[in-house]
Amino acid sequence: MIKITNLKKSFGEKIITNGLNLEVGDGEFLAIIGRSGEGKSVLLKQLIGLLKPDSGTVLIDNQNIATLKGKKLQEVFHKCGYVFQFAALLDSLNVLENVGITALENGKSIDEVKPAVIEKLTSVGLAQDVLEKFPDELSGGMKKRVGLARTLMLNPKILIYDEPTTGLDPITVRLIHELIKKTHVEHKITTIVISHDIEIFKYATHVAMLNEGKIVYKGPAQSIWECDNPYIYQFIRGLPEGPIKQIGFE
Repeated sequence: MIKITNLKKSFGEKIITNGLNLEVGDGEFLAIIGRSGEGKSVLLKQLIGLLKPDSGTVLIDNQNIATLKGKKLQEVFHKCGYVFQFAALLDSLNVLENVGITALENGKSIDEVKPAVIEKLTSVGLAQDVLEKFPDELSGGMKKRVGLARTLMLNPKILIYDEPTTGLDPITVRLIHELIKKTHVEHKITTIVISHDIEIFKYATHVAMLNEGKIVYKGPAQSIWECDNPYIYQFIRGLPEGPIKQIGFE
């Protein structure tokens, strides 16, 4: 269980999270949506301890992440796998080394790490022939898969994706969404996805809307299209900001 209470974070005079509250149940697949600049990525980084909030609590399994340091915080990092927006692969390492990097840094040899790397690559739909390839030899979709495989090496309890389909064509977007859903189901992982792509509604169990530093809506993904919140109505239909009296909302 993840429980965020009254979370506040500012950079100078700019308020990012402003008394934000959110609960995510074990095994949930939550899509967090919102306009550009709303602070979705900053929220995720506070969630896993990469950024400290100014105030408020972030509880993961009843541990307040906002107060943890050192080894205790590292333990949380192992619970929470973070898949970066652009995969964040190291250009100087091949796929085998990128996926197995944590184990290699902990003293294991390439031969020891290789079977687990192959297993994780297979689980994200990549064949062994990519092991010796470098990031600049991979397509955008393949990089995303390698980034996910690297995260799965930690056997996380929670998987967090930051804009996983940015820069991908529509066909690859669908394949990545299907992969995220498959990973969620097969590994029984609590999944949180930041996305601008409303196609994610087809795969998520729940949707949360971030606006002006707060979660203004959370509900089942299947019913998002019937939501009578005017801000959500505008967002998911791509309508311009401002009054929308013409469709019955004041």
